[in-house]
Formats: sequence, structure tokens, C-alpha cells
Amino acid sequence: MISPHFIPVGISQTIILPTMDADNDQVRCRFANTTAECASVCHPNSLPIGTIMFSNCTLLITGSNVADWYAVAIVIEDFIDSTASLPLSTILVQFIINVQQKSSCPYRPLLTGPTTSSDQCIGIKVGTSFNIELIAENFCPNSTIIKDIAILSFRFLTKTLIVQNTTALWSVLLTWTPAAVQVGSQILCAIAIDSDNVQSNQYCMSFIVAVERVPSCPGQIIPTTVDPTTLTTADYITSTIADSTTPTTVDYTTASEYTDEYVLSI
Repeated sequence: MISPHFIPVGISQTIILPTMDADNDQVRCRFANTTAECASVCHPNSLPIGTIMFSNCTLLITGSNVADWYAVAIVIEDFIDSTASLPLSTILVQFIINVQQKSSCPYRPLLTGPTTSSDQCIGIKVGTSFNIELIAENFCPNSTIIKDIAILSFRFLTKTLIVQNTTALWSVLLTWTPAAVQVGSQILCAIAIDSDNVQSNQYCMSFIVAVERVPSCPGQIIPTTVDPTTLTTADYITSTIADSTTPTTVDYTTASEYTDEYVLSI
């Protein structure tokens, strides 16, 4: 989850927390509600009136005053099925929201990537190079520009400088070659930020990394074809802010004013 998350004052905002469960268990979110879970930033005292955390990990919030800061403390849990009441495991996540003045542009940027929808899962083999182009669309090019595409990611990923492709489109190229130490689940998230500090939608991609072959993602059914001699299994290919003239290697210890490090993998 990218933090801080900027929202415009007085406008209802929806924030989706990216999650993935390697066993395809049901994942639910709730507000942290005990001192052990959230200390002094428990809901509702830490958030504006009317803020809602839905069980599908979607947060609904409206900022009350410009320059307000809110601490959001969430508990992410996985369950064996939809009827279960006792979680199998629990992760505590906290991030910050900052309320900004309304922009001169009525539309926030749109960030898209190689998958058809955000949160889609991709299987990838250790040692295989993978390129990801992220494209930000600016709907008010006469008054604002896209100043960066911020990345919250994992080790061994490089990011180029942002490039203006057209009057309204900007992009960065990410390159990643997963290592053996990254076997398992990984999540990458990104947002575009314009010159008024308006953030785009949060675009996320989930990865399952394996050593021997391209793995399937949680919930995927691997089709098989059987003949008298063979069994063929179909494989699935399903920020960091950088200011330099060369690609920047993103390390898991990197921190900046825009990013915190979370891997929401249960």
C-alpha cells in the first residue's frame, strides 16, 4: 500500500488495499480495534466521521480539512471459507492519508499497465526477465503535467526516468528478474502524481515466483491434455521515486517521502 495517500478535500474517495493469498483462502479486511493492534490510531478516533472499511479491503473516506493527516490501521485476515469466523493468519497494516486542496483539473490521472485489470496475478520463473510499462494519462495537459510515477515494489527491480510520450501520456519502464530468494508471492503497486499533487488510481500487480517452471496463481485451474504417452501442462504467464539520468535499482530497504514498504501476502 503506497503511503502517504493524497485525497482531495470534501470528495469521497475509494482506496483499495491490494492483497493476495497463496492458498486462495478468503481474505477479509477490518479496522484494527484494540490497543495491541492500533495503539493510539484506532478507528473511529483517527479517521473522519463516515469512514468505512469494507470486508473486501475497500476503504471509503472523505477528507474534512485541507492539510489534515489521518493514520489508517487495518487488519487483513485469511479464512478457510466464507462461513469461517476464526482467521488462519493476521497481518497488521498502517498507512497515512493526507488531505489536499482541490485541483484545478476535475479529473485525476489514470494509470494503466500490461494486465487487463489492476490486481491481476502473473506467474513468473526465477531468472526470467520481465518488463512492465506503466502509462499515466493526464486529462488536463493544459494546466498540469505528470511529474512522477511512484513505485512500491521489491528487490532487483529497475525503473527508468519518466518519459512524456504525447501531450497527455507519460510512461516509465520497469524491469525485474526475480531471484531465488523471491520465490513465493510478491506485490507491486504504483501511482501517478501530477503537478498539483493529485494521485491517480493505485495500480497493482501480483506475482507468484517459482524455481522450476512458470507457476499458476492462486485460484487458477491448470488445463491438461492427455494422450497415451504424454501429459502436457499449460503454463501461465498470467517507489520508489527516482531522479537520475540512469535506471535506478530498487532495494527493499529503500524509503522516500512517497513510499513505505509493505508486502501484503498471507
